[in-house]
Amino acid sequence: MTTDARALEAAQLHAEELRTTIRYHDYRYHVLAQPEIGDSEYDRLYRELVDLEEQHPELVTPDSPTQRVGGQAVEGFATIQHREPMLSLGNVFNGEELRAWHARVCRLVERDAFAMVCEPKIDGLAMSLVYRAGRFATGATRGDGTRGEDITANLRTIRALPLVAGRGEDRSPEAFEVRGEVYMPRPEFERLNAERAAAGEQLYMNPRNTAAGSVRQLDPAITASRRLALFAYQLGWVEGRAPVDSQWGALEWLRALGFPTSPHARRLQTVEEVEAFCAEWAERRDSLEYDIDGVVVKVDEFALQRQLGIVGREPRWATAFKFPAEQAVTRLRGIDVSVGRTGVLTPFAVLEPVFVGGATVSLATLHNEEQIRLKDIRAGDDVIVQRAGDVIPQVVGPVLSRREGRDLEAFEMPSACPVCHTPVQRDPSEARTYCPNRDCPVQLARQLEHFASRGAMDIEGLGEQLSFRLVDLGFVRTLSDLYALPDRREELLQLEGIGAKTLDALFARIEASKRQPLHRLLIGLSIRHVGGETARALALYFGSMDALRAAPLEEIMGVEGIGPIVAQSVHDSLHDERTAALVDRLRAAGVRQDEDISARGGPLEGVQIVVTGALTQWSRNEIEELIKRLGGKVGSSVTKNTAYLVAGEGGGSKRTKAEQLGTPILDEDGLLEVLRDRGWTPD
Repeated sequence: MTTDARALEAAQLHAEELRTTIRYHDYRYHVLAQPEIGDSEYDRLYRELVDLEEQHPELVTPDSPTQRVGGQAVEGFATIQHREPMLSLGNVFNGEELRAWHARVCRLVERDAFAMVCEPKIDGLAMSLVYRAGRFATGATRGDGTRGEDITANLRTIRALPLVAGRGEDRSPEAFEVRGEVYMPRPEFERLNAERAAAGEQLYMNPRNTAAGSVRQLDPAITASRRLALFAYQLGWVEGRAPVDSQWGALEWLRALGFPTSPHARRLQTVEEVEAFCAEWAERRDSLEYDIDGVVVKVDEFALQRQLGIVGREPRWATAFKFPAEQAVTRLRGIDVSVGRTGVLTPFAVLEPVFVGGATVSLATLHNEEQIRLKDIRAGDDVIVQRAGDVIPQVVGPVLSRREGRDLEAFEMPSACPVCHTPVQRDPSEARTYCPNRDCPVQLARQLEHFASRGAMDIEGLGEQLSFRLVDLGFVRTLSDLYALPDRREELLQLEGIGAKTLDALFARIEASKRQPLHRLLIGLSIRHVGGETARALALYFGSMDALRAAPLEEIMGVEGIGPIVAQSVHDSLHDERTAALVDRLRAAGVRQDEDISARGGPLEGVQIVVTGALTQWSRNEIEELIKRLGGKVGSSVTKNTAYLVAGEGGGSKRTKAEQLGTPILDEDGLLEVLRDRGWTPD
């Protein structure tokens, strides 16, 4: 056998190995909804096969994963033959690859410029929706790209899907197909898991897999209970003349017929604008109530799409700009426990280092003992790791198929604090274990770090390392000792690594922190259940620490957004002897204990306002904060109790609802006019 023949045989064997591996992971992802590898590893395997087949075209087979979309129809549903194949998209992973795709399209269409439509790529399930005589007729999953599962009855339960397209007017063409993405919003996923946790049932892994299982239920009533959502993203085949000639026109036409489409879609002219759009959504992805894993970029004109055509399983006229992978599989070396500022013991995962979401991760959160038990996570497992919000790594769950034949012990929370060795206690109402020793040094160090954090008293330079040193060396035994540190300047200068300039700058910031308003102090006191929003609500309502401390429990419960558990925690903490003494010492040190403005009696007291659309004069946070400061309530949806809708560009369904209810719609200048009429003027 010649050298070339041996090389070809080796390439053929490797290609078959790759195809077998990819088909296995396609089956686990598309059919079982139980992936064993992250997106980045799958993409690496697929691109390796693509490269191999490009080098040896004679090795390409009709059933290669590169020649069709992965996935098969599951048993239990009839199958539907797609009139036109449901294709998959090629991927680009950075600006350089995006520009190369754009240059290739320019070359093929012999044009230097063309419009492109971009929208966030939802991590859901692609669907084919067929309408006849203006009515929803059949719906199917993508399946293998040519045949999908008939899940018409289940799709009918999704309220976002219009059963009749339009409002009764002429609905030409007679028949057409809409491509859409079914997904589960994060709040619904969290609600569903909370119910399962309360029932002691196994938790679902992530919204995408849960949505996949939901649309494949044999009982449509179960699908209906899952509150799935839908975005239409493309017009498929049309009988007769197409009503539009571009992707942007199709989105507008579909929206007019009542289909939900992405409010974030944009029509852009240059590849530089597209790259900026992709970068923006890589940063903003967690501001959405659903998961996205990239941005879809499509050539706008249908004529150009037809000119470009399809290669393999992918259209030349579209690509997906993929964000860094958020999930990966690695080995769980062990489970350790940390102690937080309120004494809560939190288990965390010690991992074999793995690259996920753009960073190497070796530690990840496991939330609490209950979550570990429900997910059945054990030291020694291979686990799926993801980065929530691209910041906090967390263990999603174990890969149970890799546990076979291995004897792994279930996790148990320690019976004593790992720091001070005090016997731990358990709060059955919250499924939390905590150290009751309020003199536990790690609790104080964490409290000090939190007190100095940007969201609380904002003392730059007083981070984790210095907080632990000050507690360990006895300079801080209670939070109020922080304000006595300038009196111990000479002692502190004797510490290694602390210079005079650094220390004096720290003292200046400690002094400046005394002027922080009440809500910052409330955050810094580490009262259980009190975060930023709760602290602001309390500070705005009561106006001063004295008024809050004197308030009965019933009045605290009367503050908007404050429930009985939070109110009880605030009341008990401020009436606790140690906390009361701390507050008095902070006052004696000169720490401010009132708020700039009290919302009680403000010009918007009791007025509910909803904000929507793109604003120009303020950010969304700024305008909502202003409304709250002036006594108003910020609503999440327009109802009969909404006094005003403040709408920037867009506004979508909230604007429509306001128009239906006759709710006044204001732009930003209109809101200012209302405020002036109520006696308020800007500072």
